Amino acid sequence: MVEFVREDPRCAADFVALGGTVLTLDPAGRRVRALAASGGRVTALGSEREISRLIGPETTVLDLAERTVIPGFVESHNHPAFFGMTLAAPVDAGSPPNDTIADITGRVAQAAKDLGPGEWVRGFRYDDTLLADGRHPTRADLDPVSGGNPVVLTHVSGHFCTANSLALREVGITAETPDPPGGLIVRDARGEPTGVLVETAAFLVTSRLPGQSAGELAEALLLADEEYLANGVTSVHDTGIGLIGGAAELEAYALLRRAGKLRVRVRGYLFDGLLPGLDEGDPEPPEGRVDDKFAMTGVKIVADGSIQGKTGCLAEGYTCDPDEHGMMLLEPADLGRRIAALDAAGWQVAVHGNGDAAIDAIIDGYSRLGSPRGTGRRHRIEHCQTVREDQLDRMAAHDVLASFFVKHVYYWGDRHRDVFLGPERARRISPLVSARSRGIHFGLHSDTPVTPVPPLEGIWCAVRRITRQGKVLGPEQAVDVDAALRGYTIDAAYLAGEEEIKGSLEIGKLADLAVLSGDPTTVDPDQIRELTVDATVSGGEVVWQRETTGARR
Repeated sequence: MVEFVREDPRCAADFVALGGTVLTLDPAGRRVRALAASGGRVTALGSEREISRLIGPETTVLDLAERTVIPGFVESHNHPAFFGMTLAAPVDAGSPPNDTIADITGRVAQAAKDLGPGEWVRGFRYDDTLLADGRHPTRADLDPVSGGNPVVLTHVSGHFCTANSLALREVGITAETPDPPGGLIVRDARGEPTGVLVETAAFLVTSRLPGQSAGELAEALLLADEEYLANGVTSVHDTGIGLIGGAAELEAYALLRRAGKLRVRVRGYLFDGLLPGLDEGDPEPPEGRVDDKFAMTGVKIVADGSIQGKTGCLAEGYTCDPDEHGMMLLEPADLGRRIAALDAAGWQVAVHGNGDAAIDAIIDGYSRLGSPRGTGRRHRIEHCQTVREDQLDRMAAHDVLASFFVKHVYYWGDRHRDVFLGPERARRISPLVSARSRGIHFGLHSDTPVTPVPPLEGIWCAVRRITRQGKVLGPEQAVDVDAALRGYTIDAAYLAGEEEIKGSLEIGKLADLAVLSGDPTTVDPDQIRELTVDATVSGGEVVWQRETTGARR
């Protein structure tokens, strides 16, 4: 039976998709054959025959050709400006394509030659644990190939960078420079900086780099925007606006909004270091202005580092280094004060926590706020990698939400098992089943540019929990396809308080959808990540499609 929102269903729709399977992901899990939209919202769901009656001379018709429509993916933790900068960078330092530090320095040498003397050479995605050398590149590696160019390479996690001697001089880092709070300047036996900068020490360089004006960051956002749409992502939670480009990131978004060029919907979480008054305990409140394209009502705090960098704060030591527990970037008392001040000012809080010791401090901060029921706070823990069962109990009791970095299972699962965490802790990373059994709302994410965008890959990770080496890691924490899909759609929308307008295909909701080459709920689970996104629709407008996709008027 067709559903209509219009009083006169004979009115032609702006957009119609028909001839396939529409997974609504509504509470009943309905499947229909077609949908219609007008004014950017879903207006009808039903059979092909019923929806065909709404086609008029100006209606855009998308022939599904037996493909599958799902709600547009909601990416609950990403860094669009950072991502766009990696896409535009002259050096790809990742593995692949690089197997050794020599491979990376060869790319640096070519970039320095192409750019000319004095130009900054930037590279991204190097991963010391995947390089045959088994270490970070240092200024000793970079200096011989960089000539007269300052060089900065950013680690795949975003928690480290390495710089050559010229770059260190440009920003004033010397043997006398003290380690900043929450950071470390790695030094050699003589006390000289090696070039490797950890956590907040990396900001000493990255925050002062040229090439990060509002206009340049806007171009980076557009590069990211295109990649999101090509992967069916119609909404992104930008968790840490200003972390890379400072206040210029806000202006970059403003530029794109004024020009009408922002196609992916963005829910912004401001990096806490940019919020006026927070250090004094009296932060400015949110503006309260929310629209369909951009809204910023949250603040991001970074509590600890990354597991793969051994800076994630663990209660028990790292398997490869039992005396190393990682680090807190904020003292627990300071973290608690910031959470309380932001909550009182009306901000939603999203705290980065990878290690279980950091997660304890985050939950402690949230628990002091009192009962959250009915307040609409929806405070979150980002990544939540090593959360324990007792911590999940506390999260459920205080209605704390989670955005799980589920792709860690594939991209770092083997190293977590064999190097960092050991078998028992590693099998419990991203414990989706344990969280779901307690009724904890959670979204799933890729943390792009830390891992690639495709949500279909994340869904596959959540369902199969297979590592790069082809091993199953913690099969008891694997969820079914429906739960994984919801983690990238309606449940991710819930994390931002937007489940009433997006995340499922229902009457009155935004007509945001992705057209997939097949049905992820019926294909072999191992084939989920092989499915393709053939078209992406935002507000009833086809904003991206493969050449073979049939959208017509």
